[in-house]
Amino acid sequence: MQGNQSKIQYCIIVFAVVFMFSCNSGAGKDDPVVAKVGDKRLYFSEMSGIFPKGISQEDSLAFAKLYIDNWIKTRLLLKRAELNLTAEESDVSKEIETYRSSLLIYKYEDRMLQEKLDTIVRESEIRSYYEANIANFASNEYAVRAVLVKLPANAPELWNFRRWLVSAREEDVQALMDYCRIHAVIYSFFDDEWVRWESIERELPQPEAARRQMRQNGSIEQPDGQFIYFVHVRERSAPGEPDPLIFVKDKVKSIIINKRKLLFLSELRRNIYNDALERNQFEIFNINLTK
Repeated sequence: MQGNQSKIQYCIIVFAVVFMFSCNSGAGKDDPVVAKVGDKRLYFSEMSGIFPKGISQEDSLAFAKLYIDNWIKTRLLLKRAELNLTAEESDVSKEIETYRSSLLIYKYEDRMLQEKLDTIVRESEIRSYYEANIANFASNEYAVRAVLVKLPANAPELWNFRRWLVSAREEDVQALMDYCRIHAVIYSFFDDEWVRWESIERELPQPEAARRQMRQNGSIEQPDGQFIYFVHVRERSAPGEPDPLIFVKDKVKSIIINKRKLLFLSELRRNIYNDALERNQFEIFNINLTK
């Protein structure tokens, strides 16, 4: 009976918290106690920020119950730890001071980075870093510069089309583009840009065969009855070879900025040290370490 009463009382407390939150934030009002463990109290104001906007009353009850349960369990565990740990084990003042120092330094350094770090990376810097460290950008995939065309099976002048497709002559390239605009269902020209082979492969009816042909000679022709798919690979990059710059450009930019961060923070610490040295703000004492 007593257990049921406790459950009912608990539900009433949780419902009251949710109701108060939904009706009023409590600002300028009394701050009621929601739960208590020993002399530690959980106040309503500590819970007011846990509820997402637009949450239903049912979900609010679940949020409130979970928060109260976790608060009680944490306080009980802390109390048990305080009772069972030795005085030496309970002394965490050094750890707290270390954490406080690290946190303050991190916040100050982050503020300096936000205010003063130059995050603009020129294209020339990206290319220079890439070329100097090209061995670090080995690819796991094929990349190609290619032409992909999907034609109806009854498209006219296929003999001319095949000739134009593999030609690098300017007039043939123009003839190919004019032909594709009139007859092609799909045509994609990646002559001047690199793309992952998978993006082309998925357009073809026989992707595995296409991959073999791409590795062998770079020219692919696959009919599926209604259409004919053509691919001519003008240049390729194989797995193990360096990725083209376009694929690693963002990565290179991040590396350059991270290097700037490390250099900036190193200079920041050195400048602070030198400034304090000039102002005689610290002393170093000789200590006989042989004793």
